Amino acid sequence: MIRSGQEWADTTGQERTLYLEDMEPVLREGMEFLRDQGLGIGCYSNRYMHHLDAQGAPLQKSFGLSYWRSLADMERWAESHPTHVAIFGSFMRYVQTLNFQLQLRVYHEVSVLKADEQRYEYINCHARSGLMNGLAAT
Repeated sequence: MIRSGQEWADTTGQERTLYLEDMEPVLREGMEFLRDQGLGIGCYSNRYMHHLDAQGAPLQKSFGLSYWRSLADMERWAESHPTHVAIFGSFMRYVQTLNFQLQLRVYHEVSVLKADEQRYEYINCHARSGLMNGLAAT
């Protein structure tokens, strides 16, 4: 499982424009690929989400949450798949343009979960919800 996040609340001017107009669309495209076509490369489920405040208003924070068949599948996507190569390339152009002086905050949290460390409950969900998406293919 991986959770990768972005927070752009402290960005301004050129940096904000670069993130919102150049980098985020490439990130969204990669997240949509994983959501819609990821099963073929080992991604059971991917959701690209935005944080909301207590009143439901959007914050300037987002994250992708993906469940993978294996760490090797996730690493293979990260190393060589065109969607991730594009994400990484847009990030490198971003940091180089800003001379590595960023207000954007990004992170990755990776967990490798054993079978007895997981419990999922699906109520009134379709057969391709979450991790059931991977079961539908077996």
